[in-house]
Amino acid sequence: MEPLFFKPIPFKTVWGGTSIKEYYGYDWMPDGTGQAWAFAAQPDGSNICQNGPYKGMTLGDLWNGHPELFGDTNREFPLIISMLCPRDDLSIQVHPDVEHARKYGYSLGKNEAWYFLKADEGSQIVFGHNAKDEQDLRSFIAEDRWTDLVRHLTVRQDDFVYVPAGTLHACCGGVIAYEVQQCTNVTYRFWDYDRTDVNGNKRELQLDKATETLHYGDAANHESYSTTVNAYGRCERVTYFDSDSFRIEKLVVSDGEYVVNEATYELVSVVRGSGMAGGIPVKVGDHFLIPQSEKVVISGNLTCMMTTA
Repeated sequence: MEPLFFKPIPFKTVWGGTSIKEYYGYDWMPDGTGQAWAFAAQPDGSNICQNGPYKGMTLGDLWNGHPELFGDTNREFPLIISMLCPRDDLSIQVHPDVEHARKYGYSLGKNEAWYFLKADEGSQIVFGHNAKDEQDLRSFIAEDRWTDLVRHLTVRQDDFVYVPAGTLHACCGGVIAYEVQQCTNVTYRFWDYDRTDVNGNKRELQLDKATETLHYGDAANHESYSTTVNAYGRCERVTYFDSDSFRIEKLVVSDGEYVVNEATYELVSVVRGSGMAGGIPVKVGDHFLIPQSEKVVISGNLTCMMTTA
């Protein structure tokens, strides 16, 4: 079977701009788009298959009706994979871990990760905080001492950052990132820089739930993951993160070819260059599913991000 291609779903945001449109060559995408889902099967958005025998069906349709493409589908589709291209900083926020997510009716928490395709000189993200405990946190918030509360992490092109649930964080402007999240599409905002929408309204904050969800101590303020690199002739496959939540890899093909033939499915995004995948021309901005146990040859000069769960 040939790879199955899916059309991204754009979302206009208060922090969006034109970076997605420009980097990925999406002339059809509206200005103000800050994020676009490459793969999702959510109630408010499920990507539509663009080719093959399943053309016109959503990713959710395939997950629920064609388990032979994926393997273990006796659960909700586990991922949201996005292109994240903020013009301005995102809100300072936290995602629930599995314990807190289940308290509110969700089956999974929300761990996430970013791979930075581009980053302006001096780019930073919010990662971690300086509060000792909840009482200390509430003092920072009551006194509006956000600058003193948050920690920052400098990021550069080709950096990878894992953001476990319970971590205070925010992606900031000036970057283009490949984002992987667990499918619990829940964000609790601490602060949004007092921004307002076109009607002068501030975005809703969820301080109580955010405070309840936040983790403390060194484990909540430092990254923890290991990376492995495997070279195959003119190709390189880098595993950035592999856990029960997801496995994220980068495949770099340099004027060569690589055979993907996994026991599980792979969600593939072309993030640099161009080439062929299963005999079909591909370029930056293409997103395709390789069904489980299908052999697909990827060739040319290109970089792909590959994720499964």
